[in-house]
Amino acid sequence: MARRKKRAGRFFLVILILLLVVAGAAVWFVYPTQTLDLKYRTVDFKEKLMTMVSDRDTRMKLSIEEVSQLSKKNLVKYMNTHDLGVEITGADFQMNGTVMTAQMNGRYGVLPFGAVLKFQMSARGSHLILNHQSTTIRGVEVPQNVFMLEPIEISIKDYLPDLVTVKDVKFLSDGLELNFSLDWMSIPSLFK
Repeated sequence: MARRKKRAGRFFLVILILLLVVAGAAVWFVYPTQTLDLKYRTVDFKEKLMTMVSDRDTRMKLSIEEVSQLSKKNLVKYMNTHDLGVEITGADFQMNGTVMTAQMNGRYGVLPFGAVLKFQMSARGSHLILNHQSTTIRGVEVPQNVFMLEPIEISIKDYLPDLVTVKDVKFLSDGLELNFSLDWMSIPSLFK
């Protein structure tokens, strides 16, 4: 009888050790691989507008870095108005044509995680729209019914004076090209 209790005790000890190893491996698997934050730099549209006016050109180019910073800023706004079910603690956006990839760090309860989110970018008037396509953790796809974001909208109009209207957005390999319609008679008000 004592022997059976010893065997049962060893069996449960082995099961407990296996469960701890599996839990440790799961935590290691989802743990972030890089340090990220939610700080972003503002994009100076005023200087770009002044250059546009002085060159008498109705086009403005935004670099990949500038689009990434706008995306990060609007992710922070998005998080303030949406319940994601997780806490995002850091992000880094990279643009490639119409595809935006975001390396993200976050926490689910006390468990830290790192994930890669892919977005398909499109434009509607003066809005850039980031449509969430997929989420992966170390190459393993997270099902969309577990984690999916609603579209994130970036209003370019929020950064521009009223006399400038976005007419067209072109996605380039090295950023965005914005084409505007301008009220040329109101240009002097830009210099005040």
